[in-house]
Amino acid sequence: MPDVEGLLAGLGISSLADMRAGLEAMATTVSTPRPVPFVEDDTLRLPDRVVPLRRYRPGPERRASLMWFHGGGYVSGSLAAIDATCRELCLRAGVEVVSVGYRLAPEHRFPAGLDDCLAAAEALRPDAVGGDSAGGGLAAVVAQRHPGLRAQVLLCPWLDGTLGLPSVRAHSDPASLSETALQTFMELYADDPSDPGVSPLHVADLSGAAPAVIVTAGLDPLRDDGERYADRLRAAGVPAVVRRWEGQVHGFPGMTAMSPVAAESVQWAAEQLAALLTR
Repeated sequence: MPDVEGLLAGLGISSLADMRAGLEAMATTVSTPRPVPFVEDDTLRLPDRVVPLRRYRPGPERRASLMWFHGGGYVSGSLAAIDATCRELCLRAGVEVVSVGYRLAPEHRFPAGLDDCLAAAEALRPDAVGGDSAGGGLAAVVAQRHPGLRAQVLLCPWLDGTLGLPSVRAHSDPASLSETALQTFMELYADDPSDPGVSPLHVADLSGAAPAVIVTAGLDPLRDDGERYADRLRAAGVPAVVRRWEGQVHGFPGMTAMSPVAAESVQWAAEQLAALLTR
């Protein structure tokens, strides 16, 4: 187990609980949840654990389904914190969204959270998977390992745990997301950042991955993760569309209460997803 308190102190954070509470509070400030006709909490019961779920449906009829994995650096985030984004995707794409409350580090280090996401996809068989930030990394791994998925939707995804791409240093910003914060989260999460389960960008063969819809932000340290991944997918013959929003910071698609650009990015992703699901 890493020195959790020491690592968080380097970020000016007093405790893991404070960091997680801060994210929850921020989520309610930057986003406004819209009404969805059907929302219910559920669970996935596995032999040795229970994984919390939250389901969103835009209507009573059967819809294509999108499984969503929240962000939070693998150490924070929750069903509540990503609630507004899931509602937006449900309404804008016209799909059922199933949000997964996977286990968090450092209490549950890699591959515990990934195992929860893989188990949920295996049990519920969604049509598509997606995620934001660290959740985008989890979604990319699931999309590589579950053949038959029709799409993966990645919003500002974290796909390279080694932090080796130029944008990490070029756009490190303590006010939004810093290189130091990313390094800290990775130390809390995994022993080997280059493991393909941690860094889906490093997988040798991407030819079996699901078609991708990727949103990136011009000022995001993780901008190059999503854009390089799109390049590699296309080189492997996998359809991938990527759109960069210049002047935006990490996680901006979730900030719908603050900027119309956030809603614009989610609308674009939802339209691309809907197109893939109707092919």
